[in-house]
Amino acid sequence: MKWTGLLPAMGLGLAAAALIEAASRLGWVAPNLLPAPSQVWAALRLNADILAMHTLQTLAETLLGLLLALILGLGCALTLRRSAGLRRTLLPWLVVSQTIPLIALAPLLLVWLGFGLLPKLVMVTLFCFFPITVSTLGGLMQPNPQLEDLFRSYGASASQRDALLRFPAALPAFFAGLRLSASYAVTAAIVGEYVGGYAGLGILIQTSANARATALVFAAIALTALFSVLLVGLVSLLERAALRGRPPLSDQS
Repeated sequence: MKWTGLLPAMGLGLAAAALIEAASRLGWVAPNLLPAPSQVWAALRLNADILAMHTLQTLAETLLGLLLALILGLGCALTLRRSAGLRRTLLPWLVVSQTIPLIALAPLLLVWLGFGLLPKLVMVTLFCFFPITVSTLGGLMQPNPQLEDLFRSYGASASQRDALLRFPAALPAFFAGLRLSASYAVTAAIVGEYVGGYAGLGILIQTSANARATALVFAAIALTALFSVLLVGLVSLLERAALRGRPPLSDQS
C-alpha cells in the first residue's frame, strides 16, 4: 500500500484527536478520564527517560519472542508438510490450543518461570507461533504440479524441492502469517508484563493507572500502538523486497 492510500485513515485520526482536544479544553470531558492529545504529548516529553527505559524492555521481549516464533513456526510448517501422519496428529491440537485464552496462561507462566524475561518470551511466542505455522503450511501444501514433476525429473531431493520450489512459492502465505503475528507481538509482551515483571510498558501502564496518571497511561498506549504499526510496516517492506521480481512459482495455470 502506498503512503497516499493512508491519507483517509490519517485524516480520520487527526479529526478524532482535534475533537478530543476541543472537548477537553471546553470542559466536556474530564482530563482524568480522557486526556487531551496535548496532555498526552506533554506526558511523553516530561517522562521521556522513564518511557525509553520501559520501551526498550518491551521491544526486547517483542523482537526476541517474534524471532523465536518465526524459527519454530517455519520448522513446524516444514516438518508437518513432509508428514501426513504428523499433520493428522498435531494439527487438531494446534487448533485446539488457539481456543485457550492465552491471557489465562500468563499467571501460570509467572509461577513456572518467574518474573524475568523468559515468561514474556514464551507469551509472545505462543501468540505469534500459530499464524506463522498455519499460513506457511498452507502455502507449502499448494505447489505447482508441473514444476514438481520437472524438479523430480532432475533428481531433486525433498529438501531441495522445499528450498528451491515450495518455500519460494509459499512466501506470500508466509509473510501474511508473519504480518499477523507482528500485529500481535507487542500486545503479547504487554500482557506478559501486566501479569508480572519489573519493567516494560505493561508495568508502566499498570502503575500509572493505579496512580491515576491517565495521560501517562495514554502515552504508553500510544507507544504500544506505534511500535505495532511500525513492526507490521517493517514486515510489509521485507515482503515487498523478497517478492520483487519473483517468478510466479505458485501459478498453476
